[in-house]
Amino acid sequence: FSQVFSTMVFSFSQRKALSIIPHITGALSVIGSLSILYDILKDRSRKLHRPYYRILLGMSFFDVFASASLGMSTWPIPRGTEGVYGAIGTTQTCTAQGFFIQLMLVSPFYNLMLAWYYLLLGKNKPLSEEAIASKYEKYMHAFAMIPVLFAVMGLPLTLYNSADLWCWIAAYPPTCKNKDGTHGPDWPCERGENAWLFRWIIFFGPLWFVIIAITIIMIMLTRDVRREEKQAIAIQQQTRLRRPSFEMVEDVRREQHMQNSIPPRAQSARLERSKQMFHQAVFYVGVFYITYVFATLNRLAQLIGGDSVYAFMLLHSFLTPMQGFLNALVYRHGPCVA
Repeated sequence: FSQVFSTMVFSFSQRKALSIIPHITGALSVIGSLSILYDILKDRSRKLHRPYYRILLGMSFFDVFASASLGMSTWPIPRGTEGVYGAIGTTQTCTAQGFFIQLMLVSPFYNLMLAWYYLLLGKNKPLSEEAIASKYEKYMHAFAMIPVLFAVMGLPLTLYNSADLWCWIAAYPPTCKNKDGTHGPDWPCERGENAWLFRWIIFFGPLWFVIIAITIIMIMLTRDVRREEKQAIAIQQQTRLRRPSFEMVEDVRREQHMQNSIPPRAQSARLERSKQMFHQAVFYVGVFYITYVFATLNRLAQLIGGDSVYAFMLLHSFLTPMQGFLNALVYRHGPCVA
């Protein structure tokens, strides 16, 4: 599909806005990711003994590079690229930016491992952090590195070219493909052969697999916690009702009245933990959908119709570079059940 056409239909001020916005949101994301790294490393003697913080450390490390690359916006795109505001780069700078932006996929993979970590802690037969570290953590980090292979794959295939908002997986020249991904009649691809297909094979396909997997895991975890809490509360209530026969009837009635009107302290604590778990599930899933849903819609619109919807482009340029910043908000202000 023609990416040049998809941006040239926008006015100069619209293209300028699409170029400037990632500079701001990308900078916020770098700051957010660096704040997580700083918070963990300044207390590394305590925090780095736990798998939870080691997973966050890996996620934030890659977020810094991805956010910085997204924050460059259109600067690395080769100078003179038609329909792109602010392009002052070369093919080499474009390739470098595309590579590091593709590394952005490491963060969702690490988030999936973090959800798996919570699931191992919160199941009916929970594992200790020591057991998780010895049995599973090395596989967690290995799985999270799979997107690095995807990013490296794009280098010999020359996949990283101008993709409207920044350099990423795209064909060059952009008119060398028809809307259905087949060869155009007069424009052979110099770079990025089958780029439209690789976008879905090495980015959006794995991304939405991760998002769906995290959603399922967090639902399972919340249901398990609620079931355990209900069982514990039922046992507690049965125990309280089985009072010794020599106690006064009035005391039993008073106790039953208190149970009906005010939840016991232990019951309230368990219910609060369940609420925290539920809210954390919402935060994790919410961050992914907020960050990536409009990016997916934007690329789908380009793939199917050949044109870009400006609203999708604007939200794509605003939200996708915000990944590290949103992770920092969850880390610092979200409910903590680690």
